[in-house]
Amino acid sequence: MDVDDISLHAKSLLRQAGLSHIPKPAFFGVIALTLCMLLFGIWHFWPQPNEDFSTALAAQSQRSSSSVSASTNESAGNNTAGSEQADSRMIVVDVEGAVEHPGLVELESGSRVGDAVRAAGGLLPDAVAASVNLAQRLEDGVQIVIAREGEIQDPVQSGALGSASGGATPSQGAQAASSKININTASAEELQKLSGIGPSLSERIVEYRENNGRFSRIEDLQNVSGIGETRFANLKDKICI
Repeated sequence: MDVDDISLHAKSLLRQAGLSHIPKPAFFGVIALTLCMLLFGIWHFWPQPNEDFSTALAAQSQRSSSSVSASTNESAGNNTAGSEQADSRMIVVDVEGAVEHPGLVELESGSRVGDAVRAAGGLLPDAVAASVNLAQRLEDGVQIVIAREGEIQDPVQSGALGSASGGATPSQGAQAASSKININTASAEELQKLSGIGPSLSERIVEYRENNGRFSRIEDLQNVSGIGETRFANLKDKICI
């Protein structure tokens, strides 16, 4: 088929479609526009070969970032928990003297003398707060002795902190300096050194202490049968707790 035959065949098709009256420039413009739209549709809707790979790569990167962040947070949490555990160690100290509830108290590591005094119920009205350094840090096993008015004989010994590892405690040093008998720690024989305290009365003091606990103040000695106001008046300057 030569060129003339093709031209005749094209004209025949145009006549059949009712387009023979369209000018050639307009006809070719329509053809060109149709081709452009066809190419745009192919370009826009044709599957991109790397689209799935890019999506998968982005998702994998996001998961990796999330894993690193979670690992970092977990490590920080473990470090925080370890620090809290180290800071939450407890110590036990002995608070004696002019406080509401003498005896052992449990405190957090790093606590100070003032914290121990508060844990023991606070100071009594006749306590000498200046006999101790309330800001001093505490160690496990120490003893704190809060002096009463009139009891301080040696400012170096009175109210100091005593170590449980050995040696004389501050209460022993104060007792030796003042020559007073500690009614919470003295034996029946030692109590008999007090004027007016014989074997029978000293045994009652020890028995009362064993049944009711330590004396909170020297005035509590009057709770022992046989010790009235007169006898206590003669003893109060010779005893301590």
